[in-house]
Amino acid sequence: MRKESLHFLCCPSCHGDLRLTEDKTVDGVLLSGSLRCDACRRTYRINSGIPDFLLPETLNEKDKKWMLTYDRMALSYDIIMSYLFPLFSIGQEPFSRYVWVKQLQVGKGASVLDVSTGTGRNMPFILHQIGPQGRLVAMDISNGMLSYARMKIDRKGLKNVELQRANASLLPYKDNSFDAVTHVGGINTFDNKAKALSEMVRVAKPKSRIVIVDEGLSPYEQKRFSESFS
Repeated sequence: MRKESLHFLCCPSCHGDLRLTEDKTVDGVLLSGSLRCDACRRTYRINSGIPDFLLPETLNEKDKKWMLTYDRMALSYDIIMSYLFPLFSIGQEPFSRYVWVKQLQVGKGASVLDVSTGTGRNMPFILHQIGPQGRLVAMDISNGMLSYARMKIDRKGLKNVELQRANASLLPYKDNSFDAVTHVGGINTFDNKAKALSEMVRVAKPKSRIVIVDEGLSPYEQKRFSESFS
């Protein structure tokens, strides 16, 4: 992460301001260190450039199960989503992601949050929309998934992407921080879907777009989601 990211980060527990208490910085990037909340005194560690905002005591069994599952399957997931799906869908899978991101209706220089980014499959489509002057913040609950997203960022030398580990129901961002928010393919696994939705709304700027795509929602849950946004 970069030091300037402190202006939109906050404590996921109490939304208090964070202060950098120690750090190891290389070329403007914080590789390790600690972020301390001045309000509730919680401390969050930065490991390999990724701040960890996960609060273990808030994890229920369902969320913990899926977190550990994604940790174990990160490599196979990345291979399937990055290579096999695009191949066997004859290009339809990446085109669908392009269409979903297009619906955010953001331009160059916009700030976008990708909730549950996984290994970063949405990143190239979002970056195409916002350009090098924009900011992409990508978070996930799984360290394994984030490690592969980090590899892609490092390999391409991307400077305007921030990764954070966090729970989607307790986002570590200040109110009205993003021009758009997106989430693809995971909300059906969340235990507290309503809380995750409310968090996405909280961190999005007024009248900005929130695009959620999930093939695992039943018609009943889809109706409840629609009502949550009305």
